[in-house]
Amino acid sequence: MNVIWFCIDTLRADHLGCYGYFRDTSPTIDRLARQGVLFRDSHASAVATGPGFTSLITGRAAINHEFYLTPFRWPDLINFSDAIPTIPEMIQDRGGITTAAFDNLMNFASHMKQFVRGFEFYINVTRTSRPIHHHVPGDWVNARLLPWLRQHADEQFFLFVHYWDPHGPYNQPDEYWTLFRHRKGDLSDLKVERAPAGYEYVPGWGKVGEFFEAEEVPMPPDRFNRHRPSIDLYDGEIRFTDDLIAEVLQTLEEAGILDDTAVLITADHGEQLGQHGLYGHAGLHEANIHIPLVLWRPGVVPEGKVVEGFVQQADVGPTILDLLGVEPQGKLDGRSLLPLARGEVSPPASMVAEETGERCLLREGWKYIWHYPGEVTAFEWPYCGRDELYHYAADPMEVVNLIEDEPERAAEMRAELEEWVRTQLAGREDPLPAQADLMAEIFRRERK
Repeated sequence: MNVIWFCIDTLRADHLGCYGYFRDTSPTIDRLARQGVLFRDSHASAVATGPGFTSLITGRAAINHEFYLTPFRWPDLINFSDAIPTIPEMIQDRGGITTAAFDNLMNFASHMKQFVRGFEFYINVTRTSRPIHHHVPGDWVNARLLPWLRQHADEQFFLFVHYWDPHGPYNQPDEYWTLFRHRKGDLSDLKVERAPAGYEYVPGWGKVGEFFEAEEVPMPPDRFNRHRPSIDLYDGEIRFTDDLIAEVLQTLEEAGILDDTAVLITADHGEQLGQHGLYGHAGLHEANIHIPLVLWRPGVVPEGKVVEGFVQQADVGPTILDLLGVEPQGKLDGRSLLPLARGEVSPPASMVAEETGERCLLREGWKYIWHYPGEVTAFEWPYCGRDELYHYAADPMEVVNLIEDEPERAAEMRAELEEWVRTQLAGREDPLPAQADLMAEIFRRERK
């Protein structure tokens, strides 16, 4: 069996049809979800790009791989331990499986060597020494990927494909730039729902009256100089990426190997899209950590199965190893999701996600977010220094912070989170505070 792992950067789950979105952004992913397994409560183990991809590539929580930062200008400030094996290395060590990546994380930021290790072929898809912002468009990826698939169709392979496209700046082809159009102030084209917490909201957008609405402007003539953010353009990028995945599946079918290939689709993190006063991907709200996870392989996983309960990034690597029959090396925090997909085991009752300077505990529809009380004001993060508590089952847009109204619940969840940290550290020093302080130092340097 082959395995293709698509990781779509900055893709929040609630902007896909299979997760209930009202726009037709993802027909290919939706079809794979109908024919395979959709994990409803998939979450990031760590955010943003560097920590998230490191959890994906190692099967470990950030507290155990200790890569909380994505350093750009000062690579000397942080490193990744060579003692931690990566999933591609484990596959390569088994032998007999060609490992390949179509990705440019190795030059996205400094000291990201963990994303190269274990790949026999690492195709750094960059046509210039300075790609658009920090990524390349997906049609450039497919221009290198599709010929590779035809040339290696007679080999068993594990393939990692990283599409940046839903990440800003938006630079999709013209037909995707104009695909979705919302007129500011008009709710008629949107799906408006009422939250049990008492407000109206648009799924994937936010609370009515507070979500981000961009003024419509003419399309710039140069695809690679488009920088205007909007939810319309974000959705257009998702549809563009979905069509790229369709091209890959068509190539596999033409090569006669689609039926012997497992497909796994996930993301590193989501995007706030204006929620919580942010457009980017800071914070541990659902907009940023609720990410898709779809697994397709007829005959190996159930058809049309929707799995409820927490799964996370750290589970992806062990699942890939299980699909390929490769024994894991070292301690993994994640577990294979194949038994869960088959109904043989139950999901955990709670989970923890992390970011530089923050940790959160999710349990039974509640989320407690702890903020490191150090000098993280360098982030200019509006919730800095103030913990958060949301009943996100009733408050899906997480607009009602109950930290002062539910002190007993907050204290109980904080104690559970602290116990998780102690258990994971097993006597080690917690790496998060030092790296949060380091991030503050980086911001200070940037401002000089």
